[in-house]
Amino acid sequence: MQFSYRALVFVLSMALTPSLLAETAKQQDLALSDTSPVAPTGARLYQGPGGASDHFESINRGLWWFNYDIMDRKAVRPVVHWYADTVPEPLRDGVANFANNFEEPNNFVNNLLIWDLRGSFGSVFRFMVNTTVGLGGFIDVASRLGVERNTMEMTTVLGKWSVDQGPYIMYPVYGPSTVRSTVGDVVDGLYFPFSEMTFVMKAARWGLDGLSVRSSIIAQEPMLDNSLDPYANIRDFYLQYEEAKVQDQTGPQSLAPAEPADSGLDDYLDEIDQ
Repeated sequence: MQFSYRALVFVLSMALTPSLLAETAKQQDLALSDTSPVAPTGARLYQGPGGASDHFESINRGLWWFNYDIMDRKAVRPVVHWYADTVPEPLRDGVANFANNFEEPNNFVNNLLIWDLRGSFGSVFRFMVNTTVGLGGFIDVASRLGVERNTMEMTTVLGKWSVDQGPYIMYPVYGPSTVRSTVGDVVDGLYFPFSEMTFVMKAARWGLDGLSVRSSIIAQEPMLDNSLDPYANIRDFYLQYEEAKVQDQTGPQSLAPAEPADSGLDDYLDEIDQ
């Protein structure tokens, strides 16, 4: 029997909820003090791009504390820095290519759902060429032949079908998501080859992909560490990026400091560039 990763993180969330709520209460008490630069949370319901909201902000902030202050600082960051400093860049690129190659069948179906025939059949070509000639996708031969990756996730398809992002969710370990993204990830997991993979295989692939993505944003760490409100910063960046994909644009490339929680959203949406 195979277990869904989403089911696992849900159970973990429930187990962690009491301690996370306690930590969140401490953070909110700090926000209310005169010495804190962070505006109090819960002053009003956050409304983000693409119909996003933050109904579960108290729990989300507790989970963010766990992910950022515990998991990332104490466990993930040292491994990622070792990986970036020790492993040669061509090998790191190969690992990223290998992890991304598993998504090409998803790209084929999802691009087809929005009638992007060129992107859909380009994904078929990429999967066939990179899996065979490219040694399982380790070498991106297709890009060298002029066929670039056309990533299309189910959450983006749903957005193009006018489905709102919905409530923002911070999963333990996995990180930021929304209701729409969660549904999209579950559907994407039903495609080949994910449908044929065991939980361990999926976790290994997710780990390699996460290692590659996390190592690519090392330069952003100081900006996030010095942010007045890292939680709001990541939330705004993630929601803008997801909505930009729906609009066929590219989200912000840097984690610009977030405004206090009680200010307007307009300042967050000024720049959507490449």
